[in-house]
Amino acid sequence: MEPCNSCPRRCNADRTCSEGWCRSDDRIHVSSLVIHKGEEPPVSGDKGIVNLFFPSCNMQCLYCQNWEISRLGTQGTIMTLDEVCDAIIDLLPMSEGNLGFVSPSHFVPQMVMIVYELHKRGHYPTIVYNTNGYDLPETIRSLEDIVDVWLPDFKYSDDDLAHELSDVPQYSKYALSSLKEMVHQVGTTLQTDDRGIARRGIILRHLVLPGFVENSIGVLKLISENLSPNLHISLMSQYYPPQSMDLSPPESGGVSRPPYGGSGGGGLSESEPETSKCCKAETLKPWNFEPRIATAGRARRRQTLNRPISSSEYNRVVSAFHDFGFTRGWLQDLKSQKNFRPDFSKDNPFNKEPQ
Repeated sequence: MEPCNSCPRRCNADRTCSEGWCRSDDRIHVSSLVIHKGEEPPVSGDKGIVNLFFPSCNMQCLYCQNWEISRLGTQGTIMTLDEVCDAIIDLLPMSEGNLGFVSPSHFVPQMVMIVYELHKRGHYPTIVYNTNGYDLPETIRSLEDIVDVWLPDFKYSDDDLAHELSDVPQYSKYALSSLKEMVHQVGTTLQTDDRGIARRGIILRHLVLPGFVENSIGVLKLISENLSPNLHISLMSQYYPPQSMDLSPPESGGVSRPPYGGSGGGGLSESEPETSKCCKAETLKPWNFEPRIATAGRARRRQTLNRPISSSEYNRVVSAFHDFGFTRGWLQDLKSQKNFRPDFSKDNPFNKEPQ
């Protein structure tokens, strides 16, 4: 991981002795390790998938439903390779024999270490890469012999919206190129076992946001025209306004987070021993966003995130789904807005999900 350029941030940080844009070092950080029954049916099945949630994220969505663990600087629990593999092996017999890595884009080397160690111990679960879609195609290419099932989001066709709501430049470019590499590896057919559990393939997810139907229709158009209408699409209606969401624009009119080395968390925390601070903060490159001007119009349109999506909004996207020729996948009932609300202060954050 020296330097770290595994995601589109390309922050070039030496994470062996400091932190990257994601505010993470090179150790194994785990926010939650649970059996999760709330994924798509071929992923969760009846028993559930063993999901390992990494903390922090290389996107910073205002509306993130996993906000308790995805905010920059969230550290989770630091585990050794033996500890995390022991815990996974304990859970696997109670699952569908699959292992998901959630938000892995900034922890790819650690993920690969875990998979190799499991193989070394004689365990070969189906590996599921559960990503926000903001990946480098070369990183995805390097995982061809590691990942069995790709479970990516495709959040935005509107790059200005991606920049505004998730602090990411050129989202659609990176997401589309990474998705093309995934499809190149596994094709468009979802291969399942005799119990209907996915063992190889890709399921593409999209969360419909309130007030931004055109973005969703644009995503479906990009998939249909650049990938294939034969892909399995999970069209999600489960959006709800998380309690952490702050829709007010930064006072300066720009992005609210300082660059590396500032007071917002760059470098190691004060609790780390002085001997581990082998890299100076100034050797890290600042993140490369254009200044974002918070206009009154943008502030107003953000307010639509304060409500769930309406049935008319979701139905418009479903109509587009059919218009673009998609026939495979899953739709969600609007009641999902009340069911899929994780609480990461609990041992099992998803115990309110329908079993």
